[in-house]
Amino acid sequence: MERRLRYAWWFVLAGLVIFAIWKLFLPHGSSAYLQKTVTSREIVVYVAGAVEKPGLVHLAPDARLDDALKQVSPLLEANLESMNPAEKLKDGQKVNVPYKVPPVLPGSTVVAGNAPIAGSVGAAPNLNPTPVVSPVALAGGKININTADATELDKLPGVGPALAGRILQYRTEHGPFARPEDLENVSGIGTKTYEKMALQVSVSP
Repeated sequence: MERRLRYAWWFVLAGLVIFAIWKLFLPHGSSAYLQKTVTSREIVVYVAGAVEKPGLVHLAPDARLDDALKQVSPLLEANLESMNPAEKLKDGQKVNVPYKVPPVLPGSTVVAGNAPIAGSVGAAPNLNPTPVVSPVALAGGKININTADATELDKLPGVGPALAGRILQYRTEHGPFARPEDLENVSGIGTKTYEKMALQVSVSP
């Protein structure tokens, strides 16, 4: 009787050891466990703004802003100096890459109605004002895109400060526009945008 009882205890003990080994090396829900492990190896952020490829970017958990920018290819007019490339990103974060603001030339003025207003806030009044000659931008009531500055280009339908800066950048890199339709070669100006301004632009000298 004692021998049978002893064998029964050994059998129970062996079963407990086998069960413990099974729990240790073969955990239940292995597919969910693997999925959780893979997910924890990356983060997803959304990048928009002055980039060629805006959208979702998959990165390592310890990724920095510079890693995300390399994947979306910032545009030439992106204001990267205002951003911190060493910033550590978080899962679900949105990154907006700003555009450069067109530079204001020293002594330039912004005209509101018929009254000239100083270009910088808080500037000391000029007791001996010198007339500022603006480039001739109007030709037959149209804006000459080869001579207009950023302020004049901003008056065109569908053109804001950022797009005006891109037009100036394109003109600097490629020379004067041969025809108004060449505006469609500027990044951000498609057929629909050009149609809004077609009747108001000119390349006449």
